[in-house]
Amino acid sequence: MTRVTFLLITLFFSQFFSPLAHASNPWVLKKEAHGIQVFLRDIPGSALKSFKGVINIPARLSSLVAVIEDTKVYPQLLQKCKSARDIKLIGNNQAYKHIVTDMPWPVKDRDTVVYSIMQQNKQSKQVEIKMKAAPKMLPLTKDIVRITTMTGRWVLIPEKNGTKVIYEMSVDPAGNLPKWLVNTISTDMPFNTLNNLRVLVKRPVYKQVKHAFIVD
Repeated sequence: MTRVTFLLITLFFSQFFSPLAHASNPWVLKKEAHGIQVFLRDIPGSALKSFKGVINIPARLSSLVAVIEDTKVYPQLLQKCKSARDIKLIGNNQAYKHIVTDMPWPVKDRDTVVYSIMQQNKQSKQVEIKMKAAPKMLPLTKDIVRITTMTGRWVLIPEKNGTKVIYEMSVDPAGNLPKWLVNTISTDMPFNTLNNLRVLVKRPVYKQVKHAFIVD
């Protein structure tokens, strides 16, 4: 990829993901336990709130990226993930993935086609993985509701005693959900996902991994 092409992609996706980055509503702390903070904020027109989880994990950038990129462990990483698979990988920093989220009966399961692009600031070494729904990438699946509106990101910030990890998501659940389920998803999903990441990154397969795109 040429430098000009990369800069054009960066500019395009800074606009592509702007609704998440420029939301005007303030974050409100809703849960804090075991070194994890969960913040929520309203999404205009949606019953489901945006969430943001924050944790410090004593691990290298490359190790954390390796877990986040490893689609086969998503059922162990992402809260309520029923299945996940790669659809298309583009170079070292772009991917399309298909993720199915388990919902309690009688709510139908949801699926999402997620496009992601990863960037690193070479000066600060901060890594950002931006995500957005790409619903037309795959045909609809019978008895599963396709999520068409979603933006999110992982932010990995090097710190003295580890890496600060931010997991943020704004999603339209595609249909009415019970209030209790909305509340559960909003707080439990970021909390449990970050706790799972903290556990998974300790596995030997991730500890010494090298990434072609990431500078530790």
